[in-house]
Amino acid sequence: MQSISMRSLLCFVLGLCLLNGTGIMAANFRLTDSTVLRGEAASFDDNGLVVQLEVGGFSPRISWNKFTQETLKELAKNPNAAKFVEPFIEIPPEEQVKETTKKEIIIKPGPRVDPPQKAGLIAFITTPAGLAFLAVLFLANIYAAYETARYRNRPVAVVCGLSVILPVVAPILFLSMPTVEEYAGEAEGEGALEGAPATAGGPPPLPPGARAGGTTTAAVKAKPAGGLTVAQNEGSGTSTPVAGPALYKRGEFTFNRRFFETKFPGFFRVVPSETEKDMVIVIRTARGEYVAKRISRISMNEMHVQVLRGGTEAGVPFSEIVEVQVRHKDAK
Repeated sequence: MQSISMRSLLCFVLGLCLLNGTGIMAANFRLTDSTVLRGEAASFDDNGLVVQLEVGGFSPRISWNKFTQETLKELAKNPNAAKFVEPFIEIPPEEQVKETTKKEIIIKPGPRVDPPQKAGLIAFITTPAGLAFLAVLFLANIYAAYETARYRNRPVAVVCGLSVILPVVAPILFLSMPTVEEYAGEAEGEGALEGAPATAGGPPPLPPGARAGGTTTAAVKAKPAGGLTVAQNEGSGTSTPVAGPALYKRGEFTFNRRFFETKFPGFFRVVPSETEKDMVIVIRTARGEYVAKRISRISMNEMHVQVLRGGTEAGVPFSEIVEVQVRHKDAK
């Protein structure tokens, strides 16, 4: 009998230890419909609780939402049941306000990237692309000054030098000025022809177009201020004609009104003389070549020639002339 009682006592103690190890406690489980289950929690899961009834047997699995709040709070003290019970426990509004006031959201500023600095004009100029752009503008400015000086018959060195000091402005100023038709040396020579007395011990200077041994001389006619006119030789005298083939290139000669009137006076006549009747004047430009038998009209900036073939009239600006040649009409 003593061995049986000891065995029963050991089983009872072992049962209590097992119950305490699983965290199962005997308690009253109250439901929302006022039902009270007396026993011990036997199984926990997401679907609910199974109670081992005190009277014997097990209850069906009861959903968590059917237990009262007091029962759920008691079950939350069990570590095995807490994770299933906590979502169903209602928090009072006062505690909710306290929790919201306690939990302050702190916004920490993140790392910021500095915005790129705005590139100004000076910053652009210091870059390789800016320096290349300035070099192109400088060369274009010098080229424009060079072409302006040639077009207006101005000293190239002076125009280009001022264009370096005053870019863009200097070429525009020289371009707005009138074309210089005569050089200083030519103007002095013309003044000497018109009004200067004869030098001592020598014959008086002859005007351009007059022959030294001829019986008559051509009168020197003053050039009009501007406009397109027909060049004429007054009197019966003849100007100095071109004796034979001649070639004049840009760079060696300045092609302007003065040049053609002094070099080719015979080509202004309606009826050519014996010297020019078999000669033609060949004018080469960037656009093409003009073979003319007569210069019909001339102005400060251009002249009109009568083309040999067809007899049509063509305008030739002085700035486009590259080369002037006088040759026989049958020569090639």
